Amino acid sequence: MKGKTRKRISIATYLEKISDKIRSREFLNSSRVRPQDFTRNRKMPFTKMVMFMLNVAKASIQIRLTDFFENITGEDMTMSQQSFSEAREKLRYDTFPELFAYGVEVIYEGHYDTWNGYRLSAVDGSKIQLPDDDKLRLHYGAMGADSSAATAQASALYDVLNKVLIDVRIAPLRICERTLANRHIRTLCNCASFSKECILYDRGYASFEFVETHTERGVSFVMRVKRGFNKAIDKLGGGDHEVLLQNRGHKDIRVRVLKFYLSSGEEETLMTDITDKHLGVEDFKKLYFLRWGIETKFDEIKNKLQVENFSGRTNKAVIQDFYISMFIANSITVASWEAQEVIDEQREGKDNKYDYHVNVNHAVGVFKDRFIWAMLEENPRKRAKKVKRILHLLTQKPAPTRPDRSIPRNNSPRKAKFRHNRKSNC
Repeated sequence: MKGKTRKRISIATYLEKISDKIRSREFLNSSRVRPQDFTRNRKMPFTKMVMFMLNVAKASIQIRLTDFFENITGEDMTMSQQSFSEAREKLRYDTFPELFAYGVEVIYEGHYDTWNGYRLSAVDGSKIQLPDDDKLRLHYGAMGADSSAATAQASALYDVLNKVLIDVRIAPLRICERTLANRHIRTLCNCASFSKECILYDRGYASFEFVETHTERGVSFVMRVKRGFNKAIDKLGGGDHEVLLQNRGHKDIRVRVLKFYLSSGEEETLMTDITDKHLGVEDFKKLYFLRWGIETKFDEIKNKLQVENFSGRTNKAVIQDFYISMFIANSITVASWEAQEVIDEQREGKDNKYDYHVNVNHAVGVFKDRFIWAMLEENPRKRAKKVKRILHLLTQKPAPTRPDRSIPRNNSPRKAKFRHNRKSNC
């Protein structure tokens, strides 16, 4: 209906669309390595295979397989870890990247929050510890005192207002962050929801060519600029300025530069193409602070979803587990939108010192098994009941939102948190 306000996508609608996608013939055909894969009536057919892998439990594979058959399917059988490993090899590398991308598409079919009309995203990277394997070391690279710890780098384009991962990448260390950021921009521009976009960047991303990429693709930016990037910018005092960026063989680019001081006394320099004079230095100062959301998201993905707790030693297993974790992170976000509305209603009128939000640690525990139970359920009434149960549990144990908190960077991240040969039994 014309003029009707769009609502956010509900977890029930989201789950139904994801379930239909996984059950579709098209997804089967695009996911299997060979046409003959997943054609015979096996213990773990394609649909159950995908849904089993989407479970957020991080116990040993054998324990998870036993629980899956006994408690989820109700079938009195099991499957060996070796058989599972052979079956997952029948899935293509892009199976879960495709499912992740489809989930993002579904999310943005509904309403989403914006800043002055812009969908506001941030780009950042983080090192990902991999299983101790020579082939992974050779492919991705290594870090540590003796450069022996297999390590990849993750990069994300993250919607900081709606807490949605729009695009994610896992890549070898030799690929620079700016290259990965360019890939995020290409993906963003190809999204069905592409509209008025603005991306926030930390120091290290700024370059003339990178700014040029944004102007050519019609994507706005706010970049933190370090000293030495541009002599004209370095000479500027505090305040709001215009600068002409020049590079031989390229068209000049006019940018806006905002300089101010932080509470620590450090000078901060931001560069943007947003020229709206209704937005002043204080507006951009507050805007840039929102970039911190991507830092906290990586913290959640690493320490709560345990993305580095991989279930296999192959490159395919690493890619599968990485995109599964990112898909589940977005799924928890969708469910949290509805749960947050209930929490806000429950707290309304109460004299609480803090606002409260869905507890991410608790949400991960709630999603364990229950998310898969709901997707496996074909009866609409029973599925709705299971979704309702998930939402109810998410409203329990809310966590206080403490403003101005920060997460200290771990400058020595190479100590292994997850041993591949020491999986939990629960």
